[in-house]
Parts: sequence; C-alpha cells; structure tokens
Amino acid sequence: MKATELFLKGKNRNYSLILELINTLYFGDTKSVSPKEINDMVEKYGIPSEFNLSQSLMNQNEPYNLYLLGKGPKGDYHLFINSCIPVQPYGIEKQWLKHIIKNPKIKLFLEDETIAKIENLLADTDDIISGDTMVINRLCRQLDIIDEGLRHNFRLIAKAIAEDKGIEYSYITKNKTLLKNRRSIPFKLEYSMKEDQFYLISYSLDDNRPIKSLITGFRDIKLVELKDEQKISREDIEKSIEKKKASQPIVIKINNINNALERALFQFSCFEREVNYDTEDENIYYLSIFYYEFEKEEVLSRIFSLGRHAVIISPEEIKSEMIERLKILKDKYIPHNGNDKGGE
Repeated sequence: MKATELFLKGKNRNYSLILELINTLYFGDTKSVSPKEINDMVEKYGIPSEFNLSQSLMNQNEPYNLYLLGKGPKGDYHLFINSCIPVQPYGIEKQWLKHIIKNPKIKLFLEDETIAKIENLLADTDDIISGDTMVINRLCRQLDIIDEGLRHNFRLIAKAIAEDKGIEYSYITKNKTLLKNRRSIPFKLEYSMKEDQFYLISYSLDDNRPIKSLITGFRDIKLVELKDEQKISREDIEKSIEKKKASQPIVIKINNINNALERALFQFSCFEREVNYDTEDENIYYLSIFYYEFEKEEVLSRIFSLGRHAVIISPEEIKSEMIERLKILKDKYIPHNGNDKGGE
C-alpha cells in the first residue's frame, strides 16, 4: 500500500494544484494569474467542475473560499501573502531519490556538494530497490564512472541550450575521423538506454542543416556568442528539424516471443514510438517508429538486430529496401552451389 499511495488521485490533486499555483506565482516572473489560467490549471489536474475549486480560488464560492489570492484592479489574481509552500516529498519519492542519487550519471546534472547534501539527508531512507517495494530483474548497461571530460561537455552544451548560444568544437566520428573547427547551435539532448549514451541534436552552421552527434565525440568545446547573421531562433531550428522528419513512421509487426517487444522498445528508447496490439492475437504487437531522415540508417540497423520476430509492415519503400539488404547479405555469406539446378 505504501508504494502506491502516491498515485491515489483523491489524496493529492487539490494539494498539488495549490502547491503549483502558489509557488509559480512566488518564484515566477509573472506575479499574477488570470481567471482563465486558473480554470485551465483546475482542468489540467482533472478536478471535477462540480467541486467549484476555481470559484473557491477566486473567492467566489462562499463559504468555501480559500482566500489564497487577491483580485487586482485589472481582474487578475495575486498572492495574498509573500510566501511559498515548501515541497514535501512522499516517502516513496525519497526512496526513488535515494536510488537515483547512486547512479553515476547524476554527476552530469548536480554538483558534488549537492549530491553529498542529498545523500546526508536521505541517510535513514531505504533505497526503493533494497527493500520489498520493487525488484529489478534485468539491469541495463550503465556507465560505472562519469569522467570529467564528459561532465564538462554535457554541462557546457546544456548551458548553450539554456542561454541560446552557439558552440565551437572538434568532433571524432564513429569511424575515428577528426573534424576540426566545427560550429553549431545546440537544440536538445537525447538519451539512449540501448547504448547508454547521450546524443545532441543541433543545427550545423557549417552545413546549414540539423545534425545528430554523440556527446562522447566532442572535443575542445567552447561557448560562442552568435553573430547577427548566425542567429537562428529555436522556432526556426525546430522547423528545419521537423522538415527532416520522415513523412511516415516505420511500422514493424512484432511476434512477442522471447521478450521481442521489450527488446524492441529498448532498442528504440531514444525515438518517438507508439505501440498497438492485435485484437485477435495477444502475442502480436505493432510498433510505429517516428524518425528523422538523418536517423534512417540507425533505425534500419536496429530493426535488423531484432531478428525474425520483427517484420516491417510499412512503408513499402522501406520494406523493399530491407529486403534488398537481406538479399545482399545472403549472396555475400551463403555460398552458392554451381551445380544447383533448383527444384522444389
């Protein structure tokens, strides 16, 4: 019961909404909220309209007014008091945090001093995996150590994204080619469980196109202020990336033998994907993989690794391309008998 307490909707929805509302107004740049924004927040939390929570927040529901907000001259609402609400984590959240803080990759996001403080605060908390709350049957491959080079590159790239700056760098490709004096505008970081690797999607100022790069390939990164002619808005970068999105997802039919579905989801952990099940056969699933044109080779390679329990259904051109690749492999690795005359 303790493990599922966090997910009891009736227990924390109202409190969570009020916590978000007050802390957003207290810490945010905008110190007021409109009636529409209050209504939207109540709707977002799925609180039934018959509870009249919006009216209670706007002090229009006597005798159930909350008097947390005051109404301004323009009709917007602001906090009555200059105070926030401390976040009170649940026991189950502390257990999760205890487990997460042990992961070496936490060093990519937090300072050593912060990690030490959290470890000290959670000294008397059980790890969620160590007790009877949760059991992990198969562990993913994980980096044992985060070296300072990776930590430095990751944080510098994250800083560039947050501050809309460019980067200059050298890059070592998968075939060990060194590319010097490259420039790009970082857009977003992605993580693949399969490789236990972080990727950067950025807009190359050298090639004027979106590119995808392994974080471990970067060398000598430095932040640069973009010149006026180099400045591209995040919206324009996103549009250029969206233009590279394949017009159709690749749909594969998976016969869930030997955990084939689990392996497929693991293979495509860093891709947008969608799973549908067959209504007539409980072992058949359809996995749709959404990808960008510059990821096509990677997607096909991962599909190929799934073996005979995964079959491409659509689109036809991808299906045909995979068949041709299989024929080439067959001709290359299966010896032909010159005397073979065919037959049934």
